[in-house]
Amino acid sequence: MVGYTGIMKKNIFKKEQPLIKFVSVIEGLEQIEDCVPKPSKKYIPDWFKTFPISKDIKDKTVRDCPSFPDYFSQGYVIPMWQDSLLKYNKQNDRWDIQGPEITKWSIHGNHQFLHNADASFQGIKSNFIFKALCPWRIITPPGYSVLQLPMFYHFNQNWSVLPGVIDTDIWHECNQQVSYHGNGEEIFIPRGAPLAMYIPFKRENYNLKTSSATDEEKKKFRVLELILGGGILSGGTYRKLQKKQNKKNNN
Repeated sequence: MVGYTGIMKKNIFKKEQPLIKFVSVIEGLEQIEDCVPKPSKKYIPDWFKTFPISKDIKDKTVRDCPSFPDYFSQGYVIPMWQDSLLKYNKQNDRWDIQGPEITKWSIHGNHQFLHNADASFQGIKSNFIFKALCPWRIITPPGYSVLQLPMFYHFNQNWSVLPGVIDTDIWHECNQQVSYHGNGEEIFIPRGAPLAMYIPFKRENYNLKTSSATDEEKKKFRVLELILGGGILSGGTYRKLQKKQNKKNNN
């Protein structure tokens, strides 16, 4: 009975995780594995997974930086739900979209954005904006929104989804604006390709303050430097701090 009571207390005081729902308006799409939204960690780019892990402290690389796997593990990815061919001819302002019409594409004329913005992505100038009419709807709890991001570290040279914020507790469509980087050639986006990343967040207002570090803050920073610096050879020190703080936040 004591053990049962302990379990009950643990469950009562455990914070309930917010729920994010991806709902398809096309019946049956949720049963096609290639088309189903998944955690972002399922789409870690190949270059990072195959990047050599350094054996010498002097040769540390991005593969040893915790911020990269932390970024890759944030949020969820909506994959492309149908094969699509996109083409735009800048000289005569002609565009074309081909592929099966599970859902349709539309466009954002250049007067809506590109005529007034010198837009480039991954160092490549954008020529046109196509709009994917996404079959997925996103539902989050009251007060939660999602941040829409391109698959930045996939380094796509042909297209990128524009970033933005959607208040998915009141508006559930997430039609992706796809920046076309081509110059008249066809661009193929296959079904199952990671299209865009969605990171849910709670809407909150923050106050801004800037200042010089106080003696107490300097001491805190120094202690952290010693903790991290002293454990760099064994690794995992930053992760230990994360786990400790997460445990504190969840209690």
